[in-house]
Amino acid sequence: MSPRSASLKRSQRRYTLAYILADFTAACIAYTWLYDYRKSVVEPARFGLESLEWDAFYPIGMAITALLWLSTMALVGLYQGLLRKSRLTEVRRLIQALAVFVIAYFLLFILDDYVKNYRAYWGSLQRFGGGLLLASVAFRLALGGHISWRITQKHLHFATLVIGEKSIIEAHEAKVRKHADASGEVLAGWISTSDHKENAPCIGLPLLGTPKEIAHWAARLNIEDVVIALPPEEHYKLTALLLDLEQLGLRIFMFPDTYGILSGMVRLDEHGVPLMEWHNEPMDSWQRNSKRIADLALSAAALLLLTPLLLLVALLVAGSKGPILFKQDRLGRQGKVFQIIKFRTMIAAAEAQGPQLSSTNDARITRIGSFLRKYRIDELPQFWNVLVGDMSLVGPRPEREFYASQIIERAPQYRHIYKVRPGITSWGMVRYGYASSVDEMIRRMEYDLLYIENMSWHNDLKVLIYTAWTVFKGRGK
Repeated sequence: MSPRSASLKRSQRRYTLAYILADFTAACIAYTWLYDYRKSVVEPARFGLESLEWDAFYPIGMAITALLWLSTMALVGLYQGLLRKSRLTEVRRLIQALAVFVIAYFLLFILDDYVKNYRAYWGSLQRFGGGLLLASVAFRLALGGHISWRITQKHLHFATLVIGEKSIIEAHEAKVRKHADASGEVLAGWISTSDHKENAPCIGLPLLGTPKEIAHWAARLNIEDVVIALPPEEHYKLTALLLDLEQLGLRIFMFPDTYGILSGMVRLDEHGVPLMEWHNEPMDSWQRNSKRIADLALSAAALLLLTPLLLLVALLVAGSKGPILFKQDRLGRQGKVFQIIKFRTMIAAAEAQGPQLSSTNDARITRIGSFLRKYRIDELPQFWNVLVGDMSLVGPRPEREFYASQIIERAPQYRHIYKVRPGITSWGMVRYGYASSVDEMIRRMEYDLLYIENMSWHNDLKVLIYTAWTVFKGRGK
């Protein structure tokens, strides 16, 4: 989640560069210690010498090691949100990533060393892993400490809105202020969710308006965080409120009720305040980044390997009047418009009368188009959409704004799908299938929302397997 204010963006960039330089230095220190051990102990033992001189490979090996370490840190998301992270959480994640990295590095680069006994392996691991651990942890604690100090000195601060019912906010005032003081939040005002008109300050904060005005104040005041305090009887307002806040990209905290506490959904934050943080991202950084890497690799491979099939289909489609490719505006991640690409399966003027959904035995579908749809071959050009970042292999199917607005009007929770990239295939597609009406789109949406709340490598693989079976059985339409 990127900061909104210019000063915070500058600080974020500076600290990101500082962390990258720190990790680069840590990797160089670890590699130097390992290299020295190999030249003074491991390799001399092989040739019966006291020591060996360092050769020209040292800077090359050091650079390769540093780049691999930086790539690992980026993959697990340790360069994201640096201004808002707990140092203890960062160290825990660093150690987890480092353990995997050191084992992989040992298997790739150290295991083939000639050694007189296995203690040399242990010595290499100690120096490389230990050096990397000590240097990385020390640098990160120092940088994290500096960020924390700047927050306590109010050099870094995060504009925050308090949203809710006045009496609930007043009851939680001490907790709100404790959390704000410790986390660098500056309380800018409050938004009333009450059904009756409010016109007075709350806990000393000016009334800024109603939830309809949140977007205005978020932009005007560079709001970063919101704290929600609603009574249990008003929790029905949460869905619409959270949807609006998600689209604004704000960090969301909520004061829980008794059910939330008993259900285990609430954790004490690092400042000892019982707050529930609403996570805008359904996947953590590691899963999200690895999913994107898999999308890139598989899409590039598919486009390369399927080139003969793509050319054949293009020739067949060209036999009917009209363009080979069909392009249409769809809504993607964060509601941004992109052009989806398919092989054309309908007559050229299929929507001359306006937007129309396809249906069984649709007269607009060409003969070759019917075959392409049956085996979903018409979707193959969307691997290009995945490659350029508009789509993912697995994700909710994107809709046109014409239909999306109708769905949102009847089912506002549909906006949750904009949290992720749309997909070539989806849980809704394999469990429900194509939709021929807005009602069917809403029913299919339930499967897509279930997927988003349970996104994982395992579930993506499950969807791909189901999709392959659907294609094999020719169940498209």
